[in-house]
Amino acid sequence: MTKIPGSNLEFVREEDFVEYYIFPKIPDNLQDEGILRKLMLQIRNEISAIVKEKSLERSYLWHKDEFQLQIRLGGAEERLLNEETNPEEEAELGDLPPHFHGVTHYGDNISDEWFIVYLLTEITRARGDCIARVSDSDGEFLLIEAADALPDWASPETCERRVYLVGGCLQLLQNSAASSQDKPLTMATAVQRIRMNPTLYRCSREIQACIDARLKEYQIAQPHFSIHRQVLELPHSAAQLLKQQPRLLSSAVRAFCERDSLDVKALRTMRYFPPEAARLRTNVRFTRCLYAMLSHQQYLPEKRLGWNLTDPVAEPERYKEQLLGVKLASGLEILASQAKRLEGQQLEEMPAWRSYLRSLQGKGYFRNNIEGSAEYQELLSKAKDYFRGNQARFRTASRAGAEILDLLLHPAEAASEELRDEENNLQPSDSDEWLNISAEDLDSMLQDRYGPKKLYKPNGQMNAEEFTKQLAEFLDRQSNYEGIEHRGLEEPELDSDDDEPPPPPPQAKTSSGLGARVKKNPSMRKACQRNSLIQPEEPDSTHVRNFLDFVIPEDNWDSTSEMSDYADEDDMERNMNALSGGGSVFPLDRQIQSYMEQMDRELAQTSMGKSFHGKQKKAPPQAEEDDFDDIEDFEPININVNTLRNMMDSYQSQVGGAGPVSNLFSAMGVGMSAGEDQEPKDISESAV
Repeated sequence: MTKIPGSNLEFVREEDFVEYYIFPKIPDNLQDEGILRKLMLQIRNEISAIVKEKSLERSYLWHKDEFQLQIRLGGAEERLLNEETNPEEEAELGDLPPHFHGVTHYGDNISDEWFIVYLLTEITRARGDCIARVSDSDGEFLLIEAADALPDWASPETCERRVYLVGGCLQLLQNSAASSQDKPLTMATAVQRIRMNPTLYRCSREIQACIDARLKEYQIAQPHFSIHRQVLELPHSAAQLLKQQPRLLSSAVRAFCERDSLDVKALRTMRYFPPEAARLRTNVRFTRCLYAMLSHQQYLPEKRLGWNLTDPVAEPERYKEQLLGVKLASGLEILASQAKRLEGQQLEEMPAWRSYLRSLQGKGYFRNNIEGSAEYQELLSKAKDYFRGNQARFRTASRAGAEILDLLLHPAEAASEELRDEENNLQPSDSDEWLNISAEDLDSMLQDRYGPKKLYKPNGQMNAEEFTKQLAEFLDRQSNYEGIEHRGLEEPELDSDDDEPPPPPPQAKTSSGLGARVKKNPSMRKACQRNSLIQPEEPDSTHVRNFLDFVIPEDNWDSTSEMSDYADEDDMERNMNALSGGGSVFPLDRQIQSYMEQMDRELAQTSMGKSFHGKQKKAPPQAEEDDFDDIEDFEPININVNTLRNMMDSYQSQVGGAGPVSNLFSAMGVGMSAGEDQEPKDISESAV
């Protein structure tokens, strides 16, 4: 983060922020600014009560900034005074109705961002007149969470400032054909559209289900699962501080983990939390993120200061309690020393004010007035008043340190009594085994969070016909630089030369000996249409297309494969004649047919032919005996099962590494879980 030396002030919103707006419904006839501000204060108090209730129920501990709302009445001067805004953003946002605005930096704990989303859903559900919007450095991150369920028209460009929370549900404003594609929709226009049609833009159930699944962990009114309770041995004054203000824990942990040379110098004296002071054991609540940050910091206190720790081998649990207590007390010491260095500073001497003043000058707040003029001094006075009244919005470590110094001067007796009672009834520390994650656990977590929705097990039940159908559909799709285009529910394309009538349904087929059907190869023919080397006006293109339509005859009593169908002899003869040049001088059709039948019989007896799985032959009725003695033992190949088996064998040969099959499965959205190293005993059409 960008910091101002001496104050740890962060002005620039980096990638760890979440920004939110709440638009309450204000009467149109309310024009008086004083009455309007009073109404906004009342609404904010009601919203703050909801936030406090939900946070206390879940014992939630903020990592960096808390949920905070600033009243905005929509004036131009007010927007310039806002330290979080730049002129380019304001020009795009346009004039907004009276609303609440907030920016929260969540640091290393992304849970704060989603807890804010949960709070906004509860606020809009409790107050049906409120419309909320939330975004972060990635833009509309709620749509990123529901990316798999979005409509085809949704993209980062078309959805900017079109995602809102209304009545606890997500709404997405679709771009109309009349609106400009180049100019993004303003929030004022979006809020107005939602007010006119409160349910028109509600998202689909699939999109809402993705958001609800992400917020499920916050729905239960009990301490959040990320809360970690740990027994620490702390100086009495440090334990008393944390009992009075538990939120100081986050600032202390971050200050210790981000210490610099000046902070290390302060740790050599420990002026405010001396090691020789009385220490006691107390329960401290961390978030898992804060506990992991503190426990993994390499730090060994100096013995000459008086930090006498027990033997880590003889008493490892006691040593951990003492070491964590030293680290936490050191963080509080750093905060107090930082505040002491800045104590007594005038407003003009504060680096925070100087940086804020430069930002106002860059935004044109002073309207090119000469410094020292009457109008300049009037604007400067307003800016100082705004700065003093909104210092809570400045994320400074000195504020937390100043609060520590004040609490040390005015300790609360109630906190001391509570500590004494707690020391006699300490709750055991929670297990921190969650810190140790194996490679298998990490793979499982990634699979659950980002893996495909549908898993196939190599040795489990799998429908081969369904798998090959999915593979064929995937290979028939088109791709471009953005990836594979999903067809959705669009109508299938028709080839310009497909003028033959569609094949009759299976019930209408005759039961003659060699009656069969024909199915063109649409994927190959479309590829030829897209191929610039094969032009329709070229005379050879007819022969190429006829070759692509070439079919192989097969017995009709078991023609159920979806990979190919067969034509009658007349269609096959026409294809063969066209392939040979259109004349009847060279009867290649009979020769090729005879040659292929002989080749099938010879290959069926080889090791390669036996490696393919055939279909189960059905005994033909006695009344319809055909003259198939020469191919009675010929077993047609089951294309579905063989395709699936080959894919599985190739996947297993990759031994978990990257390869052609795993890459193909990933693009298809199909996952293959690890199977046992054994061959399936029975491979059939329905299960592998």
